[in-house]
Amino acid sequence: MSIVTDIFVWLLIDTALGFLFYSTGCFILKVLTLGRYNMEFKDFATFKGVKSRKVTSIIILGVSFYILIIALIAYSNN
Repeated sequence: MSIVTDIFVWLLIDTALGFLFYSTGCFILKVLTLGRYNMEFKDFATFKGVKSRKVTSIIILGVSFYILIIALIAYSNN
């Protein structure tokens, strides 16, 4: 594969995982705050350009949720 194809594939993966982790973090916050948290979906340029603390913390919450799920599955299989 050429370098252009590799870059394109990694950008697609980054976009998909970023959206998945962000939406999971928003959903967790909405559940934990009993619906008081408003989800603010942003377009790709704003999402990548701003990277505010709030967005980064929501992504970290989404990633930690999936890490916790993987850890629980690995622990239960032992």
